Amino acid sequence: MLAVGRQGYGNKASRRIADAMEAVAAGIPTHGVLYLGDNFYPRGVKSVDDDQWQSKFEYLYDGAHLRGMPFFAVIGNHDAEGDVMVQVRYALERRGSGRWQMDGQHYWRDFGRVNGRTLVRVVFLNTIDLQKNPAPELAFARDAWAAPGDPFWRVVAGHYAVRSVTKEAYTRDRTLSALLPEVISMDLDLYISANDRFQQVLDRLGEPLHVSVNGGSDKQEAGVSPEIPGSDFVAMRPGFAAIDADSGRLTVTLYDISGQVVHTRSRRYSPLPASIGR
Repeated sequence: MLAVGRQGYGNKASRRIADAMEAVAAGIPTHGVLYLGDNFYPRGVKSVDDDQWQSKFEYLYDGAHLRGMPFFAVIGNHDAEGDVMVQVRYALERRGSGRWQMDGQHYWRDFGRVNGRTLVRVVFLNTIDLQKNPAPELAFARDAWAAPGDPFWRVVAGHYAVRSVTKEAYTRDRTLSALLPEVISMDLDLYISANDRFQQVLDRLGEPLHVSVNGGSDKQEAGVSPEIPGSDFVAMRPGFAAIDADSGRLTVTLYDISGQVVHTRSRRYSPLPASIGR
């Protein structure tokens, strides 16, 4: 699956990223897109007939491969400036091309089966609500992990990160650092987000991979650097990611705005919980 966020700007960078995503999807088997918030900048959408649905989604991803692909979306802080339930309704009413997927402001989906087990379970959270009132979102996530399926890989997708090397006050204030112990307790393998204005992979023992994919915003943070050289990867550029999984390995690949690979990171599957070295 591909993953991208911060694409709701209607600018040339968003178009270039969409074209690069189409090229990647044409070259490798691709089954969907994790769409990680700030889908409509600057103040979300007001109705299912808002013109932005066409200009910033339907026409943006109009290539032969992406036009038939499901986009599993979450709410970003700029989306929350509008009516977030409109984005849910657009999915439930199968508006437009029917690609937009959002079962609610939070939801979960299973992808793939191997020997009777779920390959990947993704829990999609509204991290804007998570920041304001953590209890309901965390309770929803725990219930999702308790559901049958015994997934090989456990992934949370949201707009805000829980760990970041950002130095910018705006994004630092939206990094959910206080909730990191809660996230670790879920035994996740990957936490993927898009609020940071750069790309990053943070690989810490006993924690999920923390991946920020960025997108096509005009705003990019400068001057960020790895906290742990050799473990952290940071790239101050627009871009997107791809996630590949089988029963033995989960791999995240970061791409730049032209579709060139800039970094790859993998984790091997272990039956041990992620919190003790999975």
